[in-house]
Amino acid sequence: MQNDAELTRRLKAGEKAAFEELLDGYGARVQNLALRYSRSPADAEDLTQEIFVAIFKSISSFRGDSELATWLTRIAFNHCLRWKEKDDKEQGGREPNPTSTELELPCPDPGNDPARRHGRIELSSQVQTAVSQLSDMHREVVTLHELHGLSYAQCSEVLQVPIGTVKSRLSNAFSQLRRTLRPYVMNEEGSVSPMPLAPEGAGGTP
Repeated sequence: MQNDAELTRRLKAGEKAAFEELLDGYGARVQNLALRYSRSPADAEDLTQEIFVAIFKSISSFRGDSELATWLTRIAFNHCLRWKEKDDKEQGGREPNPTSTELELPCPDPGNDPARRHGRIELSSQVQTAVSQLSDMHREVVTLHELHGLSYAQCSEVLQVPIGTVKSRLSNAFSQLRRTLRPYVMNEEGSVSPMPLAPEGAGGTP
């Protein structure tokens, strides 16, 4: 994709090809974010379309003070929050979306070992459950930083909080995730064991 300044110029000029490039370059990011805040893929598709309509209507106000990707993500994020708030009022609470894009796990490739593949799937399920149990503000920063790859500065701009707050929220979120996932360990066969880990500094049971 060409540089932000040139793409922005073409977008403001109303070039159809420029909008297609924007969709090609950022469509997946916006849809993945929408999946996190909607009840189904169909809802996520509707939400994604609404977000890009909002982006197209707002492009004339983009001054280039930030990266185009950051500006676009902020619009998408705020739109998702409004969607969720409205949906919660209408539905009386939001059920987790099982099709939402998962966070990648830093686990070794299980290869063709069925036991290790099963262990990775089970551990992944535990991670997704743990992430869903985070508070909104902690889940949001984990989603933006870890799932969408935004830098601290970009997260700061999207969330409209200081960089120090972003780092603090990430630290607190990962501390909570470590506590939640502590009982689950990968044994030598690659499967997940529900046995609790021994306290740090304490001897484990043979």
